[in-house]
Amino acid sequence: MMSAPKTEGFDLAALVQQVALAVSKSGIQPELLNDEQAAALWGVSVRRFHELRDHQWAPKAIPLGPRQLRWAMTELVAAIANMPRQVATTEPAQLLRARIQRAKNTGSLAA
Repeated sequence: MMSAPKTEGFDLAALVQQVALAVSKSGIQPELLNDEQAAALWGVSVRRFHELRDHQWAPKAIPLGPRQLRWAMTELVAAIANMPRQVATTEPAQLLRARIQRAKNTGSLAA
């Protein structure tokens, strides 16, 4: 068996094995997943899954009919492992409190 590449301390092969084990215990067929199963695999609601699947990094659906879409489990797992990460841009609470206090003292909102 070919091993998956490791990226930044993240073992994709281990994740796929964990997901496969969880899927086998839940009774989900691992080949193709419907909306509800795919959302459960990603750990989000069906509505949030519909929002996420429109992103460029998300895998494309496999159409089985005009209103019947399925997703490959391996593609869903790989997409989540490789999705772009967002860096938190909010100020830590203590810095924000200090800035608010300075603004109260000086009457200015300048940083």
